Amino acid sequence: MKPTTVFFLLLFSLLVALGCGTADNPITNDDENREQIGTLKVDIEKIDGVSIHLRLYQDGQLIAQSGGNGSYEINGLVAGNYTLHISADGYQDIERNVTIIAGETVSVDSVELIKYEDGSVPGEGLKIGGTAPDFELSDGNGNIHSLSEYLGKDKMVVIVFYRTGG
Repeated sequence: MKPTTVFFLLLFSLLVALGCGTADNPITNDDENREQIGTLKVDIEKIDGVSIHLRLYQDGQLIAQSGGNGSYEINGLVAGNYTLHISADGYQDIERNVTIIAGETVSVDSVELIKYEDGSVPGEGLKIGGTAPDFELSDGNGNIHSLSEYLGKDKMVVIVFYRTGG
């Protein structure tokens, strides 16, 4: 063989050898990657006519979500810490910290949703015709007034909140 041919064959062999295992063409072991994956299984109390929403977060980022009623299974989760958020209309939201373990199924069993007593949802205000909760506030002179003092037939109450410089 000519020396130039041998040189080019060696150069080509070296380039091919260096090209394997780069970021563009990584060498992976599927069994090793599979061992880093886990599953989350959640069993929620079924409620007729109520859609339950399940969201899974990691470091504040939404990883998975599902709607429905009953049991949920989320596969292919990388081992680590997650926050599970469960919500349903008319029921208190539930938040749980969950640690996914590589190669295992982590179960969150028998989650029971708690219904709001008056059917309202905090932060959404009262429903038309709903009863306002009784409360007390002081006026500008320091006198205490309660809502129940002003409620009755033929009486209407308007409450105005304003900010003062403080």
